[in-house]
Amino acid sequence: MNPSHFPPTPTAACQPGTVLGFPGVPAASFLWTWDSEGLCDFASPAWSAFTGRDASQELKAGWLERIHPEDLPLLLANFAEANRERQPFHLLYRAQRADGAYRWRINQGLVRTTAAGEFAGHIGQCFDVSAGPGNAVDEDQLGLSARYMIVLLQQTRLIAAVVNPQGRIMFCNDSLRTLLECQEQADGLIDVPLFERFLAPANRNLAAMIYPDGALEACFPDTFESELVTMQGNKRLVLWHAITLREYCDNHHSTILIGDDITAARHLEEKLKLTASVFENTNQAMLITSVDGMIVSVNHAFSELTGYSKAEILGQNPRILQSGRHSKAFYRQMWQTIHETGHWRGDIWDRHKSGRLYPKFLSISAIRNEAGNITNYAGIFYEISERKAIEEKLDFLAHYDSLTGLPNRCLLMDRLMLSMELAKRQRSKIGVLYLDLDHFKLINDTLGHFAGDNLLKAAAQRMSQATRAADTVARLGGDEFVVLVTGTRNISSIIQIAEKLLSALSPPYELDGKLALAPPSIGISVYPDDADDMEILLKHADSAMYTVKQTQRCGFRFFHDL
Repeated sequence: MNPSHFPPTPTAACQPGTVLGFPGVPAASFLWTWDSEGLCDFASPAWSAFTGRDASQELKAGWLERIHPEDLPLLLANFAEANRERQPFHLLYRAQRADGAYRWRINQGLVRTTAAGEFAGHIGQCFDVSAGPGNAVDEDQLGLSARYMIVLLQQTRLIAAVVNPQGRIMFCNDSLRTLLECQEQADGLIDVPLFERFLAPANRNLAAMIYPDGALEACFPDTFESELVTMQGNKRLVLWHAITLREYCDNHHSTILIGDDITAARHLEEKLKLTASVFENTNQAMLITSVDGMIVSVNHAFSELTGYSKAEILGQNPRILQSGRHSKAFYRQMWQTIHETGHWRGDIWDRHKSGRLYPKFLSISAIRNEAGNITNYAGIFYEISERKAIEEKLDFLAHYDSLTGLPNRCLLMDRLMLSMELAKRQRSKIGVLYLDLDHFKLINDTLGHFAGDNLLKAAAQRMSQATRAADTVARLGGDEFVVLVTGTRNISSIIQIAEKLLSALSPPYELDGKLALAPPSIGISVYPDDADDMEILLKHADSAMYTVKQTQRCGFRFFHDL
């Protein structure tokens, strides 16, 4: 390997006024670590700030995407040789900044080892020498020993300490002092046995791992968690990454501990576990989709309700559940509401895997990240067949006659109002036929109410068969009925319907083996000829019917002929 790519023997001494005790080292520097395969497993936030990318994009080989194409082959060749020979290195190259400009940088790495002395990769620093190679910083000054380089840990927000083979603190930064709520300066922690002093009682099993069989020298795992009790008695959970150096202040195999306070993250994780438990064990079906609408998670209740297993549904679009009973406009309105308000709730019909349709109540919510961007959609739903059945029953009782199944007065008036609005636009007519069954009271009194009810049901059936699908046959009560004849432009069509009703209702009824006659008396009013008000139209038709009943029975008469 070309020796020019390795740091010369350190000769620099810490001088007052230098950056972090390094003479000539620019402040625009950052820390990194590479594993034994040569892949980056940690880069300090300064590198992400330099590139303008998320930290996750820089890990493994991602950082190479910002290297100048002309410098990349030589960099890779020398770095691979340093990794293969397990030696330190000193590389010079151009890296692209967030604004697109390239800057010259020195990348200097020292060998890191495991507690057992095995090669574990490199740890190092990188800093800007943007004036150009060879003339921004004295090359002798860039040959920094590990004991100087480690002071750069003071820059990071991460918790950092260097401990000797016995686990006593030789160096720590302000982040560790803040974590431990130490009121003294960082020097107040020097020579303190970090884990023996601050480890929480519930975490004493870690001490046995670090000092197996009472060993005097500490043996740190590469990565481990510890619960520490601060000087104020508070508990903090720290995730540590241990890096063993060959030499630090003449102590062999000293260890750098880089930690991150994960107390809040663990609390959130526990909440998420609870949420996951609720997600899986609730009796309400739940699903989560990606922002582009693909299903990424469902719970057991989802599979129970829809018939689809997790393996069948993951990666599918929720459209697979659509019943076909809702229009495209319905779904467009639904998603417009979600995009505007973040949620939608309502009843909807879906299709079971078997093909069966079922109603459900559905709540859809948009899930946003801390930046306010939508990352997922969550849906919660449950079957409402029982509620729908009750609602339909209540709706039927509110709008239909329970004996004959015909529309009642309430539904009749709704249809009459709509028919009048349509007739006004189309300049057509409506016939309002008011019917009363002659002799019904006598039949009901002599043969009984059961026979009377059967006669009313049979009469309703005859009237429905004698009218058109567009017409409405309604029962007002007792033996009084109304027929709406819509969409006609002349009186003759109304007369034809009246004659059909007379023909259908005049034959006798067989009731309990007896024949009974109950022909109709029919009064007719016409919209808009006789009135343009619903109640007046009914009143005019009733008056015409009463005239028929009093004068001739079994016939019909128009109001305008009275």
